[in-house]
Amino acid sequence: MSFRSLARSTLGISFATFLSRVLGLLRDIFSAHLFGTTGVWDAFLIAFMIPNLLRRLFAEGAFSNAFIPVFTEYLHKKDIKETKKLADVTFTFLLILLLITVGGGILFINFLINRLTFSPKVYLTLRLLRFLLPYILFLSLAALIMGILNSYKHFIIPAFAPLFLNIFWILSLFYLCPRFGKSLEEKIWGVAIGVLLGGLAQLLIQLPPLLKRKFFLKLDFCFFHPGLKRIILLILPGVVGLAVTQINIIVDFVLGFLLGNGAISSLWYGNRLMQFPLGVFGVALATAVLPHYSSYVAKQEYKRLMRMLSFALRMGFLIILPSAAGLIALRFPLIRLFFQRGAFTALSTSRTAYTLFFYCLGLFAYAGVKIIAPVFYSFQDTKTPLRIAVIAMLANIVLNLLLMIPLREGGLALATSLSSTLNFFLLFFTLKRRLGDIEERRILNSFVKILFSAIIMGIVCASLSTFVNVIVSVLIGVLSFTFFSFILKVEEMEEIRRWLKGLIKR
Repeated sequence: MSFRSLARSTLGISFATFLSRVLGLLRDIFSAHLFGTTGVWDAFLIAFMIPNLLRRLFAEGAFSNAFIPVFTEYLHKKDIKETKKLADVTFTFLLILLLITVGGGILFINFLINRLTFSPKVYLTLRLLRFLLPYILFLSLAALIMGILNSYKHFIIPAFAPLFLNIFWILSLFYLCPRFGKSLEEKIWGVAIGVLLGGLAQLLIQLPPLLKRKFFLKLDFCFFHPGLKRIILLILPGVVGLAVTQINIIVDFVLGFLLGNGAISSLWYGNRLMQFPLGVFGVALATAVLPHYSSYVAKQEYKRLMRMLSFALRMGFLIILPSAAGLIALRFPLIRLFFQRGAFTALSTSRTAYTLFFYCLGLFAYAGVKIIAPVFYSFQDTKTPLRIAVIAMLANIVLNLLLMIPLREGGLALATSLSSTLNFFLLFFTLKRRLGDIEERRILNSFVKILFSAIIMGIVCASLSTFVNVIVSVLIGVLSFTFFSFILKVEEMEEIRRWLKGLIKR
């Protein structure tokens, strides 16, 4: 796959993701103004994070990485009738699984609420969780449609779908929350309704391009279909394998409950800022390369697969490392600019900046895992990422317990970064041992040069932040990074220069 081809797919997804992240940042700004770092917001975040984790497992994580390689293989090797049958059987199986999960979850929460006594904060969390569980259903079915469209190299509409969650969330803050009452405990239900409406919209927006390809998903109970069996065998270990970072974050949030009000909110806002560059570029790269990984494996073009992986990692580091440096250097002015108003106080800014610093230390590893893990899934190997994920999660739990007392919420964020870094390196060296040369020297050479340029950029941004505003600091920082990248002859910058030159000539 050429640089231009990968860039075209990645930029299209990145643009849509960028818009979604901008709206997500706006929703966090408005949410911080209304709810701050209060116990009510802590309760909502826990309630939202649990179905969100299941959504990432069913949707963006294990399911997509199990379904796309098998479905892509059927596209290449089977006729369209057999390919559509696989889609129908998978749809039916997923729908039944989701209905059981959502229904069972609601019944279990009802049992807890009716039989046990909880603190007001935990009681509110359980009620919100019960209400938000159907969100999993909408997003998981949307993920199935996204997998079909991505297998056809159609990325744009699925990439724009997450915009609707943020749109409905923001609208709910302005139009629904005030109608539920004056207290925060009442207003929070407006946000919960906005989340459900946003999830439904993400499903509906992807139906037109699916129907355009004459894909009419219907019930098919042939659960002994060989393609479905392979997907199930892949998805079970993959539930843990790809989603280790998200599970680590959930562990942080649950332990944050023990640190009192505000700890979970600080972790949330810090993680949200860290996720901005990761979502725009890291996820976009991973989404763009997975169907091509699967195609190369299906055609047994392993050298092209390794070149693709090397290039994707190097391009990911080119974006992620300076992003991490900039976030660390400008964390206080950025948080004050975006969040410090209304219920979000100066103390909230300080606590959020504290967690953001530690999250950013592992930003390169978060992106690396998203890029490298799908290689294993393209080989329909989910057992290896599972074993590595278990090691990383155990390390995260131990590090959490060791660091949360001296560093409080910062220790939880640092534990997540360290365990994700361990996850990345174990995946990387396991793949190298299995496939041989994956251009590791080339990757390391680019990484060191980019890291040096990013550190210089961070120093420049931090030095300027006391004299000029954030935007000017960022612009000058980016210029300094670009300058040193060319001085050090970072080859990916030269690739970008040639690509931009070609665009201008057109």
